[in-house]
Amino acid sequence: MREQSERPETALGGTRAPVRMCVRCCAITDTPVVVSEVHQGSGPGFTVYACRDCVPRVLDVLSLPPASRPGGGER
Repeated sequence: MREQSERPETALGGTRAPVRMCVRCCAITDTPVVVSEVHQGSGPGFTVYACRDCVPRVLDVLSLPPASRPGGGER
C-alpha cells in the first residue's frame, strides 16, 4: 500500500501533471508541447511531444519535405 508521501505531484484541479519525453533531446519534461500527431491506417495513432527548448528546432525539421529530413525519406 502506498503512503501519502509517495503520491505523484498534481496539477491544479487535482489531476496529474503531464510528463512526457522530448522527441529531440529525450529529456523528460513536465511542460510538454505537442509538435505532431501521427495517424495510423490500422490501430491507434500517437502524439509527438517536445520540451519547450526543442520546439523551434523540431518544427523547423518538420517543415522540411520528408526526403530532406534527417533520417527520413521513402522506405
